[in-house]
Amino acid sequence: MNSTSKLPFTKTTFEEIAREYATPVFVYDETGIRAQAKKLNQAFAWTREHNKTQKNFFAVKATPTPAILRILHDEGMGFDCSSRPELSMVKQNGLADTGVSYSSNNTPDEDYVYADAMGAIINIDKVGYVVQVQRALGGLPMRMSVRLNPGKQKSGNDIIGEPFESKFGARPDQVIEALVAMRTGGVAEIGVHVMVVSGETSTRSFVETAEILAQFVHEAKDRHGITVDFLNIGGGIGLNYRPEDPPADVIAISRAMEQILAPLNIPIYSEFGRYITGQHGYLLTSVTHGMQETWHKYVQVDTSINNMARLATVKNAYHQITVLGKENEACEPMHIAGSMCANSDKMLKNVPIPSSIASGDLLVIHDAGAHARANSHNYNFRLRAGEVLVHPDGSHSLIRRAETEDDLFSTTKGL
Repeated sequence: MNSTSKLPFTKTTFEEIAREYATPVFVYDETGIRAQAKKLNQAFAWTREHNKTQKNFFAVKATPTPAILRILHDEGMGFDCSSRPELSMVKQNGLADTGVSYSSNNTPDEDYVYADAMGAIINIDKVGYVVQVQRALGGLPMRMSVRLNPGKQKSGNDIIGEPFESKFGARPDQVIEALVAMRTGGVAEIGVHVMVVSGETSTRSFVETAEILAQFVHEAKDRHGITVDFLNIGGGIGLNYRPEDPPADVIAISRAMEQILAPLNIPIYSEFGRYITGQHGYLLTSVTHGMQETWHKYVQVDTSINNMARLATVKNAYHQITVLGKENEACEPMHIAGSMCANSDKMLKNVPIPSSIASGDLLVIHDAGAHARANSHNYNFRLRAGEVLVHPDGSHSLIRRAETEDDLFSTTKGL
């Protein structure tokens, strides 16, 4: 068997999508995304006891597609943005009314001005940015936070690395300095943000983050006389990309964090992305040449690593594969390869593929709903795939067209 995860759509639906929109194409399950957003909101409902307007923010960088953001807006989620174009996407689609957080680093003045005009919570990355924000805005905003880097106090993971080695955030003493400057500068609500893991499934890791934040809040008050008004616990809940790995237990994570953070009696924000959309997106691709054998056996497909960059950049990255219509056939290990002029374009290595694999077969790469299309690129002038949304009634619609050569050439045409 070439996968163990059940697909939400039939072979017929995938075939319809391939015929109508061509491959490669990302396919999203609206029903699944809505259900996951509801599950997360329900799990963290306790945070609203301390702030009736509390919103869990969706990390736009995970799946920056307007149609997907509208779904999450419908589910009451706000949006965590890390760049001006992400802010613009939220604003231009009329989605900012559920709340916006702007967590950026090495930020131009004009981006802070843009974020402030949207009413976003400005979350700075370094203590020196307080002066910059004040200069850019002609004063400090009413709500503002700073990102804490706990250094060797907290371990990271393979995806995000160790906090001590991270470019993000400020030392605890620098965070105190930033909070004092904010309060002195007239910020009414000052907060602390932390993001030290990514793609993490261990409940204990999130407990450690909560403990660090709670300890910091208490020390800020007891040792420095600073009252922290809100916290942002970040995101980072991961997926079990391998079926044998245990999935993250969002209920257990939330309950454990509640035990530590609820007694602070201040608003608690979050910014989850991958957990909400990751398992509800798929990359549909067509087999071009069947199995080709040299020193290894290869299945060649009509997409390349440019549409699944995390497979080349994330250590030990893995995604399940389904060859439609051949789910129960005998398999053997093969590499999945595209046509990019780069040896990293072995997207998956030694994965079980039906021995009868042939040109024209449709292959589905699972768990491609986050940091997949968002991370795609144009190296080798490869085109990025489009996106299709399958609605609860089974109908489907194009929500992002595939790139064309004209798109690639547009930035140099006539120059």
